[in-house]
Order: sequence, then structure tokens, then C-alpha cells
Amino acid sequence: MARSLLPGGLRAQLVWAIALITAAAVGLSFVAVYRVTGARLQDRIDAELRTQVAEWDQLRDGTALSTPSDVSRTALRFLAAQRYHPAARVFIVDVVGGAPVTNQPRIVMEEVARERRRDGPGTTMGTGRGVIAATAPLVSADVPEAGRMRVLTHPIEDKGRRVGALQIAEPLSSVEDAKASLLPAFAVVGALALVLAVVAGLWIATLIARPLRRMAGVAAAVDGGDLSIRAGHVATRGEVGVLARAFDRMLERLDRAFARQRDFVSDASHELRTPLSVLRAQVEMLGRETDEARRREGTRTLLRRLDEMDRLVADLLTLAGAEAGRLVESEPIALDDFFADLRRDLPLFGERDFRVHSVDGTLMGDADRLTQVLRNLVRNAVVHTAPQDRVSVSASSHGDRLQIAVADSGPGIAPEHLEDVFERFYRTDASRSRDSGGSGLGLAIARAIVEAHSGRIWAESELGRGTTIRMELPGYRSPTR
Repeated sequence: MARSLLPGGLRAQLVWAIALITAAAVGLSFVAVYRVTGARLQDRIDAELRTQVAEWDQLRDGTALSTPSDVSRTALRFLAAQRYHPAARVFIVDVVGGAPVTNQPRIVMEEVARERRRDGPGTTMGTGRGVIAATAPLVSADVPEAGRMRVLTHPIEDKGRRVGALQIAEPLSSVEDAKASLLPAFAVVGALALVLAVVAGLWIATLIARPLRRMAGVAAAVDGGDLSIRAGHVATRGEVGVLARAFDRMLERLDRAFARQRDFVSDASHELRTPLSVLRAQVEMLGRETDEARRREGTRTLLRRLDEMDRLVADLLTLAGAEAGRLVESEPIALDDFFADLRRDLPLFGERDFRVHSVDGTLMGDADRLTQVLRNLVRNAVVHTAPQDRVSVSASSHGDRLQIAVADSGPGIAPEHLEDVFERFYRTDASRSRDSGGSGLGLAIARAIVEAHSGRIWAESELGRGTTIRMELPGYRSPTR
């Protein structure tokens, strides 16, 4: 299982993450500014050195440099014209066949002596390190007497012949000082940015973590068995708000599911206990009964009770199949044959004035399960009507949906019970009690089957005016399509 690389809880991890990101951003910004500042200042120095070379070329333009003395005189005139430049800038004109001309003789003499000590007698000057040893056009050199310097070397030629070299060196101390001044400035700014980031991060993390901590507390309470607690309203439109609302909806469904489960177990236990008690009593009576006729009657009663239990268990298995999503197998149903079969079966339910109004066409669905629904609804209507009362089954189409209604003229259902009549083992009052030997699961099974067809079912009733159960199913096709 993956573990977080940051210590602490969510709030601490968010603060750590913001602080680390801020520190990394300040550090990267310092490196970038440090390098860019150094590069720009060095480019400026290089540009100034090239300007000096342009001044040299302008000064010597048209001047003959055929002898070392010509080069030396031109070099002295060039140095005399550079008095407005910084005193730290070093000018050296290395004259072939003559002594070098410079504005910093001490630096040159010490470099020459150092080069001779390093390379030994007979070694050509310029093979070591320093200003006079620089051979590339632009290099940075370490000069013990002046520190690190930027050196530009420009060859001096006359009629295609090299007569000397102009070297101009500028100390890089201004670059180093500018770069060094960035460190304390960035340290102060970085520290302030880090403090502000931590404070802001702590505030943001508290806002983000508060609903999550609340949901964690709710989850802990739910784990302890309390399903009534909720996360409540979260004042955010982001993912946390969506999560909180989804969390509460999940708890609502979970609470209802557990409530239904408790009621189902309680009611099922009660429903099974009664016939089991009767069966036990019947068996005990049969064991003591000596009259053969009474024994046969008792056996028939016992078999009826077993049939009732078998129907109850079958109904329970039907509902279990609905919850597992294995209830229906859809195929095209010819509605004229479907309602013709229903019309033939209706007289078997009792002496009622049955009316059937059907439609033609086909319906995608499970014919056996829909027949089970209608039989449950008709049986329920028969239970609550008297002989010769009307029980009607009617169908009508609405686009690609089929609506089927089963209506009776019984005592009706009070409005406050209409939403609950489809619950398992639900009792309304004595006028619609299950005194006919039913399992009490007929309407619950009807709803499960209809919903498995992606349809809906509802009750319409008024006390004293009868009840109508309607269901609406998708997948209808008229004969003309």
C-alpha cells in the first residue's frame, strides 16, 4: 500500500507540500537570477572591452607600424587617451621585438617574473596563466595582484605581419559583488516568502481539511454503528463538496437499506414463526389423533400450510434475486397474446366483473415476470372486493412506453399509506390486511420486477372509491413501427 512521503495528517502534509514548493521555487529563482545577473554584467564588460579595441583601431588607422618603436609610440598615445576609463582597467600592448607598453607596469612586471619562475629560462612569455598569458580572444583569468579579470586579446598587424597584441583586462569584482549581494537579498525575501507560504498554506489546508476531517469523524461514527450522523453542508463547490454530498447520499441509502433489512428480518421472522408454530401444532395433533378422517383432514391442512410457506420462501427468493440483479430476461412480447392469456386466467381468481382493455404491439420484457406482476395485482384487488365487483386491467401506450393499470372498487387506501404499500410486509389497516393467506410480498415483488424493467409503479387511491395500481414500462413498439 502506497504511503505518503510527507509526515503528519492531511493538513500537515498540505503545509509541508506548500512550504517545499515555495522553497524550491525561491531556490530555483535565486539560481536563475544569479546566473543571468552574472552573464549580463559579464556581457556588458565584454562589450566595453570591444569598444576599447574599436578605439585602438580608430587611433592607429593610417599609422605605419613597421618597427617596434612605431608600435610603442602608438601604444603610448592610446594609453594617454584612456584616462577617462576606470583606473582598474589594464591596457597592455605586447610589442614584438620590444618591451610591452602598459598603464599597469607593476602588474606586468610581476606577471613576467612569475611566468619566468614557473617556466624557467628560455621559455617564451605567454605560456602561463594571467593577463599576459591569455591567447584566446576573450577569457577570464586569475591575477593575484588584481583578482579575477576578464581579458580581451586583439592581434596587431601591419601589412599582414603580426607586430604585437593589444590586451585589455577588466576586473570582474563588480560582477562578483553584484552576485554576492543577491544571496542575502534572496535569503530575506525567501524567508519572508516561506513564512507567508506556511501561514497561507496552514489557512488553506485548514479550509480543505475541515470538511474531510468532519467526514472522517462521520465515517468513524458509522463504523461504530451510528448511521444517523451526516457530514452536512460543505461551503465549497469543488471536489470536496461533491464528495461530501455523495457521502451523505450514500449514508442515506445505507441507512434506508439497513432499516429495510431490519424490518425485513423482523417481519420475515414473524411471518415464518406463525406458520411454523401452526405446523408444529398440527404435527403434534396428528401424532395424537386416532380417528382416520380427522387425520386425513389434518394432513390436508398441514399440506396447505406447507404450500403457504413454500410461496413465502419463493417470494423471498424472488426479492433476493431482484437485489442481485438476476430477476428478468427480456425478449419481445406480443401484447395481443399476452393479454389474451391474462383474460383466460382472470376467472380463476374469483367471481368478479373482470374487464381487460389491451393494446397491440410488442414490448421488450420478461413475459413470465410481468404475468407474475399482474397476477399479484389482480389477486390483491380480488381480496379487497366483493363478488360481482369490477376489477379492470387496462393498457395504453405513450410513445415508446406502455402503461398498465389494475383498478378495483374496494375500500381504498388512505393517502398517507400510498407511498408505503410497496414495502415488504407493510400493513395499512384491517380493511386491507392479509387475511387471504398471501405472503404480504406481492406488491413488493411487483415493484422489484417493474424496476428491473427500468419502469416505475405507483398507487392511486381514495377511501371509499377503490384503488388503482399503475405501472409504466419502456420498450414498447406499436404495430405500425
